[in-house]
Amino acid sequence: MSNIHLLNTRKSQSSEIDSILRNLMSIQGVSAAAIIDNDGFVTHIHRDSEVNTDAIGASVQVVFGAAARSAAHVGHHGTNMVICENTEGYILSTPIDAGFILALVTQRDALLGRVRFELKETIPVLKKLFSSYLAN
Repeated sequence: MSNIHLLNTRKSQSSEIDSILRNLMSIQGVSAAAIIDNDGFVTHIHRDSEVNTDAIGASVQVVFGAAARSAAHVGHHGTNMVICENTEGYILSTPIDAGFILALVTQRDALLGRVRFELKETIPVLKKLFSSYLAN
């Protein structure tokens, strides 16, 4: 397989990921959608205002990791989602694959049930994309 084919495949997969994030942004109240890697770096993001990508990447990794460890201490394993409620809104984060996390930032008026539903529906699609993305 040539390197050109691998680059085209990755570009196509990256474009699909961006499209998924744009779709998540269309949900009422969602102000940012980001993919964060295992090191806390934002690999993909769509947002409707300026967001410090370094800060959101690092903090989502730290909070998700702390929540997963806390859950393990009480015998709950396999953290599926962490919801952080704030005065201005919510930050929802859920694992994708290989240390990657999908995070959504919402405003206070977001319909949390709908956002959570769409997040859960999106994860299997992203897992499939990431499994082939990481294989290339």
